[in-house]
Amino acid sequence: MRLTSSVLACTLVATAVAVASISAGGPQRQPAGAARVSTRALTTVRLAADSLVARHRKMPEGGWAWRSSIQAPHFQTDRDVGAASVGEGLLAAYRVTGDKRYERAGVAAGDFLLGVAEPADGGLRWPDWADPDGGRSATHYTSFDDGAAGISDYLWRLFEVTHERRFRTGALAGMKWLVAQATGASCPETACMWKWTDDPGSRVSYNGVGMGQAGIVLVLDAFADRTGSRVFRDYARAGAARLREITENGRRPLPRGSEGATFETGFLSGSAGAAYVFLERHAQDGDPADLRAAQRLLGWVNDRAVTATGGGLRWPVAEDDASSAAGFELGVAGIAWVNLRAARATGDPAYRTVARGAGSWLRRVQTVEGAWHELPGVASSPVHVGLDSGTAGIAWVLDDLARSGIDPAANRRAVRSALRRLQSGAASDRLGSFWYANTAGGRARLRAEPSWHWGSAGIAAFAARLAGWSGTGPGGQSAR
Repeated sequence: MRLTSSVLACTLVATAVAVASISAGGPQRQPAGAARVSTRALTTVRLAADSLVARHRKMPEGGWAWRSSIQAPHFQTDRDVGAASVGEGLLAAYRVTGDKRYERAGVAAGDFLLGVAEPADGGLRWPDWADPDGGRSATHYTSFDDGAAGISDYLWRLFEVTHERRFRTGALAGMKWLVAQATGASCPETACMWKWTDDPGSRVSYNGVGMGQAGIVLVLDAFADRTGSRVFRDYARAGAARLREITENGRRPLPRGSEGATFETGFLSGSAGAAYVFLERHAQDGDPADLRAAQRLLGWVNDRAVTATGGGLRWPVAEDDASSAAGFELGVAGIAWVNLRAARATGDPAYRTVARGAGSWLRRVQTVEGAWHELPGVASSPVHVGLDSGTAGIAWVLDDLARSGIDPAANRRAVRSALRRLQSGAASDRLGSFWYANTAGGRARLRAEPSWHWGSAGIAAFAARLAGWSGTGPGGQSAR
């Protein structure tokens, strides 16, 4: 379930060989600075991925799992802190290194997920956690970060890498269960919605990319592309229709969920994330209603930008929270990333201008060590390492800005500084390197966190991105 808020493993010679192997066409000449970044990035990939391989737990149902420091003592299944999140980072590491150990570890994560899956409603669902002593959660989530949508997506990615049919079968069974959870008087003909869990006593639902409806729509479209299934496409359209209803076709900001009308600006649960989903939907169907909704929602977000003292743009986290977060999921980095996607999708240079302003602020509030406070300017706020709210996710966005020609020299300097900070900040023990998820008040916390959002898997993915890997955004969702 999502929560809101140095030992080198290879020689430099082996790393240089891996750099050359990323391109299918063989070695390519690179500027000296780019080559140094790639070499350092691959070293960091191996630090993170080797840590994940060393810290696994063999599970009685088969496969491997990892205990998250954030959600200890259990062994989670999900894309936030669980086996599916760790597996995704391992696959990214395998893609850029060719190291079969990482592929085997990703397979072991998948086998754990298949081993603990539960037949239900003609498909498969997953407990939030399943422990070695046989204990398991009675909660089964639908969302991307927490449950079947994200786990099914991971199993399909694993099938694409390994061509092992059991992972394709498991992915499709998970999607069958997810489709069966859709509700609504006109579902799927007109509009569908999903509760967060299948608990008969719960009516809680969320609307955003990470925990709710928007993320489910993205996964349904991804599976429609992968399989050609009209069923998945119909449910994706019906899910998007429900989001248009909730937001009055983008004229009203996205409410976080059924428990209250909190209006967030960011990617995880806010209107920036919803705008991204509608841009992706428009790319699928060309429906003008989706494009208008995206433009209106992102217009609402951008209208709330604050010109920061010293330059650049920042945003309040929500209408009822004036603090400005730096990170990808809740903060300025995620808003910058969506504006960059909007610029590519629409050709409107205004979105590039907004993304540039966000990048300028992010560079300005980067610490001298190359990291970011969760709330820049608040010295007591944590400094995270991961993709969700920390260094890896923010630097990923700055790298994307640089690749798009937005202040490339300045953004690349910031990315290099962040990468150096991550590599130098790794601690070590008898199992190799590891990271604390964050530091606050001079105290390192949450030792050896393995996950995509908060720890080693996300660091591996960020470094793999710098070394040439692509295929997802910092949130883990498929990206064109």
